[in-house]
Amino acid sequence: MLKHKGLSNDFWGEAVSCAAYLLNRSYTKSVPNITPQEAWSGFKPSVNHLRVFGSLAFVHIPDQKRSKLEDKSARCIFIGYSEQSKAYKLFNPQTQKVIISRDVKIDEERRWTEETHDEATTTPLRDNEESIEESELQEDNNSEASNIDNNNEPVASSSSTTQPSQRRTRTLQDLYDNTQRLDPIDYADFCLYAGADPIDFEEACKEKKWQDAMDCEIQSILKNDTWELVDAPQNQKTIGVKWIYKTKLNEKGQVDKYKARLVVKGYKQKYGIDYQEVFAPVIRLETIRLILSIAAQHNWHVHQMDVKSAFLNGHLQEDVYIEQPMGYIQKGQENKVCKLKRALYGLKQAPRAWYSRIDEYFQRKGFKKCTHEHTLFIKKLENHILIVCLYVDDLVISCSSIVSIQAFKEDMKKEFEMTDLGVLHYFLRIEVKQGRNMISISQQKYAKDLLIRFDMFNAATSTTPMEHGLKLTKSEIEDDL
Repeated sequence: MLKHKGLSNDFWGEAVSCAAYLLNRSYTKSVPNITPQEAWSGFKPSVNHLRVFGSLAFVHIPDQKRSKLEDKSARCIFIGYSEQSKAYKLFNPQTQKVIISRDVKIDEERRWTEETHDEATTTPLRDNEESIEESELQEDNNSEASNIDNNNEPVASSSSTTQPSQRRTRTLQDLYDNTQRLDPIDYADFCLYAGADPIDFEEACKEKKWQDAMDCEIQSILKNDTWELVDAPQNQKTIGVKWIYKTKLNEKGQVDKYKARLVVKGYKQKYGIDYQEVFAPVIRLETIRLILSIAAQHNWHVHQMDVKSAFLNGHLQEDVYIEQPMGYIQKGQENKVCKLKRALYGLKQAPRAWYSRIDEYFQRKGFKKCTHEHTLFIKKLENHILIVCLYVDDLVISCSSIVSIQAFKEDMKKEFEMTDLGVLHYFLRIEVKQGRNMISISQQKYAKDLLIRFDMFNAATSTTPMEHGLKLTKSEIEDDL
């Protein structure tokens, strides 16, 4: 891919990412008559937007970012597909920036050289130059483009008085001779971050830690009497299931546990047949900060609990049938299916069923639900107030009496299978430190994770990250590329 378009090895990472994107949309021997992407998502992927890696590309410049006399497009190199949106990923050799945009014209028969850039700046516009014709580009109000600074050394800007450019051909290798390369330790960190969790059942079975995680999940499901094996119904479709794997980290970025979750392919459910209501509220971060502020002011205790496999506690009102989970199909009953008695992760109505169950429990125990925050529960005791904040299966508990908190925990353990996390220290990516009349919150780990994710951990810092006086305009986004 790199040699075909004359690109240097500095683009190997983008080439690998693009190759993986293409392979996931290509047929393989291991999964006949279906692509890996379709096997994973259940939908046949589109290939109409695929382009040749390294091709010359023309990205549209919105009216707000150029004058009437400036070019309507910039010449870039196509280096892949965005992971966050339906857009192309391009590299501008002149600005040393990566651009994510939908408004792109790609010439797959050409590649970028210094000569092509000179043509763009010195040659008058031709009538047949389709790459920068406005008719070939989307309207300005439908554009979506963003620039991401690289850690490479900056390119010197041109002066206002320019000399006629010397016509020569120069490849990208010349532009990248002084590119800063990652240290070996940085490569190791990147590999650990990218390949931590298995993507399918076959890969997970190769490691005992993931086998143990799946065994734990099945034990929890059977303990809650979640389903029963029955003959497949003739008048209702059976819904598939799949395994999801996630390495849980603590506030220090260390491995806390390995979690395997059996989820239902809820996107195949039909409204009115497989489910009805789906909405379930969660606590707002503003409310969490308010409770922490009150607790710090009055020197209250703040603890945390977690409900194990919370959705398995929700009762279903509909008849839902699912396939037996891969790796745990009962011998002699291979043709039977599971009729759900309780909700399972992935079901559209699972959050609603769980919230209805926990809401009923709190009301039965004498808690009052806040009128404007349905996941904030308050109980008045003799000399204390017990406050519980609910975010799906995580509970934040605050009270001036540690005895009352412990009593509440014991009651919860009698009703649900709980994990007592003790004093609140990490919640929704927020690190919490508690002291006498003091509670501090921060997101240092989350900030570091973002920097690592976008390869900016060693980037130069700035007190003002945004250009001074920059005027931003709202951009409309189209559905397709």
